[in-house]
Amino acid sequence: MQADDSTTQIEYREPAGRARRVELTYLAIAAFCLVMGLLIGKAIFETPSDQVVSVDEAQIRAIIESVLDERDAGAATAEESDRFALVDDDPYLGEEHAPIVIVEFSDFFCTYCKRHFDQTFAPLLENYGAYIRYVYRDFARLTPESTPAAAAAQCAFAQGKFWEFHADFFDNQGELGYDFYLQTAAEYELDIEEYTACLDEGRYIDEVDIDGFDGQIAGVRGTPGFFINGQILSGAQPYSIFERIVQRELKKAGIDYGPGA
Repeated sequence: MQADDSTTQIEYREPAGRARRVELTYLAIAAFCLVMGLLIGKAIFETPSDQVVSVDEAQIRAIIESVLDERDAGAATAEESDRFALVDDDPYLGEEHAPIVIVEFSDFFCTYCKRHFDQTFAPLLENYGAYIRYVYRDFARLTPESTPAAAAAQCAFAQGKFWEFHADFFDNQGELGYDFYLQTAAEYELDIEEYTACLDEGRYIDEVDIDGFDGQIAGVRGTPGFFINGQILSGAQPYSIFERIVQRELKKAGIDYGPGA
């Protein structure tokens, strides 16, 4: 089943950042009601019964503004942390503290993921690689071989060859399987005994499952799914879309990007 012409649909969940912002709003309302209750209660119990109870409107406005300011500050902090909440100990390209963090959730059997790899991945890093930390995480849900393929790439990551496997896996989607993994390991001169043991023991199956779970609770509905500084982007969108978002994030970070910059 396909969500559109660029995403292989999997499932939908409420994005974690949005849930936190809703929670902060409810907390703000609750805090305001508590303060109002205390003010009114104080006025009732400390004022003689033959006098009219009044509440200082300026004080009320100040309380409301204070509560809303705290809510907005909390929401901003949550949004900032969203940039990194999805960054696990998975392979990445670029500087660790780059101003733009792109997290891709992908499946090596996904045709739309291959489209992104073929058309967008390389030029994006070629043009903006100095400003991007590009993180790859697994959302291995499409075929019975999706998880073993993801785990095989993780075994290569353990020997410092993830991105080579990443490229070969997308270039040879129709050949993915146990024999191909061993063949690729031999081509890159990995420790075959160690690599074979990693495959046979399923050392990274749990890691692949954790990636998928993190993507699911964050709101990934299909592959490929991206988070760019915490903003979700679904599907193999054209390069121009990524470029526009990246340039917007650079501008927000106060970075002047242009020819020769």
